Amino acid sequence: MGEDGLVKISEMAALHGISRQALILYDKNDLLKPVRIAENGYRYYSLSQIPRLRMICLLKSMGVPLSQVASFLDSPTTEMMNEVLARRTAEIDAEIERLRTQQADIAQYSENFEHIDTFERAIDIPSIEWLPERKVIFSPYPTNEMDHKTLHLALMDAWGSLIDAGMVPSLGFGSMLRIDAIDGDEPLTGAGSIVFLPRDVPIEGAEVRTIPAGEYAVMYKRAMPYDVEPARRLLAWMREHDLKPAHHVIDRCLLDATFYDDRSTADFCRLAIRIAN
Repeated sequence: MGEDGLVKISEMAALHGISRQALILYDKNDLLKPVRIAENGYRYYSLSQIPRLRMICLLKSMGVPLSQVASFLDSPTTEMMNEVLARRTAEIDAEIERLRTQQADIAQYSENFEHIDTFERAIDIPSIEWLPERKVIFSPYPTNEMDHKTLHLALMDAWGSLIDAGMVPSLGFGSMLRIDAIDGDEPLTGAGSIVFLPRDVPIEGAEVRTIPAGEYAVMYKRAMPYDVEPARRLLAWMREHDLKPAHHVIDRCLLDATFYDDRSTADFCRLAIRIAN
């Protein structure tokens, strides 16, 4: 501190645990201006400015924007303080809700990878699993002559509907194939891409379908969704075991083109066909 009772900028910053640059910023934003600027450019503050800077630092540590801090300091009443704190509390509540939703999305998406090595060892081996009810956004294939690029575009149509609704496809995506078309000359008739809904909420402008809960004939495979041969093999297995299909083929993608390598250049998926009671 100088003999004149003024506090150097470095001392003022150290008192409040902030940087000199922060004080310069507060000066530029008219939050806290030095009482004197020497010819050499050094800034000096008075001891009476400490409470104001203390309040600036306190509100900033709570995440209150500097613009709102300035509004409060222009009219520092208890009513204004209540408004500032209530507004910040509402913002924090919204952020907590956003983070909880994000946490749930991460938990859902991580399930795809928890047992992936075990699933890959079960390729082409049919089994029976109970699966819960799920809802999906359905986007029909634009043509029966599908390829990688056309598949991506069809999927993004359904994907976009989910994004527009403020959600992410954390439960995954895939395709739906019609049972009554699989063994025909046009096996992709009525087929389309699907994106699983992470939460059961209305989706405007999209075709939402329900996949019922129940026992399913399941088979993991390395093939593209428009390759119907794995689905035909699973249906053949069901017939051999006197199991009647009760719903369309659900082809859920677990590992897409992102995970292609020298050993595999096709999606890793789980086929599922509900078994009639």
